Amino acid sequence: MNKRLILSVIVSFLASSSLFAQVEETVPPLRNTHFITGLGGSYVNIIDQGISPLLYKGIGGGVVLGHLHETSRSIAQSTARFDFNNPNNSINGTDMYTFRLEGLYQHFFQLKNQSGKKLKILPGISGLGRWVLRDKLSYTNNKQHVETRFSLAPALLIKRPFQLWKRDFEIGMFSQLPLVTYATRPLFASTRFPASVNQDEIKFFDYLKKGEVVSLGSYFRLSAQTYLLYSFKNGNALRLDYFWMFESYNALNPIRTGEHGLMISTFLKL
Repeated sequence: MNKRLILSVIVSFLASSSLFAQVEETVPPLRNTHFITGLGGSYVNIIDQGISPLLYKGIGGGVVLGHLHETSRSIAQSTARFDFNNPNNSINGTDMYTFRLEGLYQHFFQLKNQSGKKLKILPGISGLGRWVLRDKLSYTNNKQHVETRFSLAPALLIKRPFQLWKRDFEIGMFSQLPLVTYATRPLFASTRFPASVNQDEIKFFDYLKKGEVVSLGSYFRLSAQTYLLYSFKNGNALRLDYFWMFESYNALNPIRTGEHGLMISTFLKL
């Protein structure tokens, strides 16, 4: 069943790419490439029943590096993000450290007959990979927990350029909804980093083992990222992003997380 689901999703994405890649022949050539650097903060809510059934809330910060390539046919953006958060529980006063590495690739297709419009809607696909370590500070045993995700999702970009005080701006929104995800969820954690299952040492690929392929019935993740972009005359730009995400995974030890984040990024023209 899972193999058929994955195959159908891949076939539909390939079919959509050939359909949406068509643009008007009168569209002038467009080719922009930027290097992205960003810095921001976030507020998270976590219920990780592999560690505790209680709700943990807290703030943290993160950095982003990325690459943006835009042509008259498509927009491709890839980013790598690192986050650190320190959520705590108001009932028992305990703290938790969370570390997250996340990679995101998004590819959007310029739709036919939209070249002359201000408001543009671009469908696309995205691939997301993430690695999360949670450390419960008050525990002396099974204090660390690791999870890994690889998701394939349809994506949507809505954007509109405008001018204010004779300066160029753009407002927009990204959104993704994973349909197929490979998830690992260990039952127990280690007493020290790197987190493992009854092992003192662990190799990188051990984090990818004993996972399962899940879809919307077991795993749900919805994210939206709105932005305001200010473009300089030399081709560089500044962007302010607001990020929102909700995630729920009904594994043996269920997990539910929510996040709000703000980030400011520089776009350096290459």
